[in-house]
Amino acid sequence: MNRLLTYLSPLLLLGAVACSSAGVENGPLSGTARYVGDDDIDDIIELSTERISFGRSDFAVYQVELLNEDEDDVSVEYRARWFDAEGIEVQSVARSWKKVFIAGRSHSPVTSVAPNMEAVRCELEVRLSEY
Repeated sequence: MNRLLTYLSPLLLLGAVACSSAGVENGPLSGTARYVGDDDIDDIIELSTERISFGRSDFAVYQVELLNEDEDDVSVEYRARWFDAEGIEVQSVARSWKKVFIAGRSHSPVTSVAPNMEAVRCELEVRLSEY
């Protein structure tokens, strides 16, 4: 019996460590989405159903639903800025505008994954695509 416990103890400890979330210690998660650029975008695109949580890799994941309220198809672009618990922007090499096509009277979720585990707050910027 002692021999069995000797072999099982490290496995039980490993299981307990694997279930803990390293990101939870970095503070509360938050996210906001806002329009930038053209003033007419808020007449066309509605920002709705925002979600933020820790993903499978313990990195924060922020998602917002873009709703095209117009009958015409539209192309928009979005990019995310991530910040740590102290409000310092976390640098990311992937911070560039990403294009999304949304059919008329349709919706599309857009998602951003934090660049590291310290990033706990996301600001998502949305604009009409110029091309």
